[in-house]
Amino acid sequence: MLLAALLMSACATRPKIPEPAAESVWLDRQATLAALHDWQAKGRVALRTGEEGWSAGFDWQQRGENYRIRLRGPFGRGAVELHGNAQGVWLRRADQPAVFALNPEDLLQQQTGWRLPVTGLAAWLRGLPVRDPAPVLQWDAQGRLLHIGQDGWSIDYQRYMDSAGLSLPKKLRLQRDAIQVRFVIDDWQIP
Repeated sequence: MLLAALLMSACATRPKIPEPAAESVWLDRQATLAALHDWQAKGRVALRTGEEGWSAGFDWQQRGENYRIRLRGPFGRGAVELHGNAQGVWLRRADQPAVFALNPEDLLQQQTGWRLPVTGLAAWLRGLPVRDPAPVLQWDAQGRLLHIGQDGWSIDYQRYMDSAGLSLPKKLRLQRDAIQVRFVIDDWQIP
């Protein structure tokens, strides 16, 4: 009787519906995130190079190709603002003339000593790779990136948050050689 009961209960269970392939879910998610041309992220960033480190609040506004990044230290000290697009970037600080350059990473390092991958961050913050060079990707069953290896950087996504119906990065860590950068995003605004 026990055997008959087990057989009957086995027949009564529904077969599991296979989940869509993880790659298919990732490709759908990638298309949705790539379509976000206007967004804003606010949070904190910490950078460590060997024995030196700094932390700042950040506010990143992206409008199409144009971006504005504000970095501010504790109590607003050491505030830096970058405005740019593919044609170049302006760096502004209080009581100093604006400085222009073609490359945001070089300008930021030259003016502040901070080495941030500004060009890749517009995509990486949203949980996307940049187009070139070819990335090494790892994602979860929900199509969310867990890891990107690209352009010498290792980007690890540690936590996600829901905003405007999307699961967007909350906490990520970047590393390249002796440079470690941690982002914690407190607020996403998607128009």
